[in-house]
Amino acid sequence: EISACLVGSEMCIRDSMNPTPVSVVMPSLNQAAFIEAAARSVLQQDYPALELVVADGGSTDDTHSTLERLSQEFGDRLRWQAAPDSGPANAVNKALALARGGIVGWLNADDLYKPGAIAAAVAALQADPSLVMVFGEAEHIDESDRIIDRYPTRPATTPVAHFQDCLLYTSD
Repeated sequence: EISACLVGSEMCIRDSMNPTPVSVVMPSLNQAAFIEAAARSVLQQDYPALELVVADGGSTDDTHSTLERLSQEFGDRLRWQAAPDSGPANAVNKALALARGGIVGWLNADDLYKPGAIAAAVAALQADPSLVMVFGEAEHIDESDRIIDRYPTRPATTPVAHFQDCLLYTSD
């Protein structure tokens, strides 16, 4: 399954010499079978100012050893913490608290970004400062990356109010 949700604001627009930093937050719990591919789909994007922040709820599988190995490969572009949480929403909030980017993306640990997804999202946000969110089409895939079917997404004309279930708000 491939899915993505990016949230931004007009405050994130900068010139091309100083690209807007992007943080992708990833909740995880016992995702050893998927987390390496998910993390690489973020960290191997062609966008230069990018970090991945993983909040793991206390995995008991090989998730932590995979994250340690990836941390050695990708350095400070991958940051992660392991601590008990009360579920995926709490894990996302913990990762958001650590995020440093002016634009935030959210990817679950068993999902993938397609190459170029982050650059395309940033370009869309910068092209239209009135946008608060961009998202892409998605596909259900199997363990061999074969497309099973299209993932239902809302049309681009959907009012923001209909995304209340996926937007996170903070006070200024």
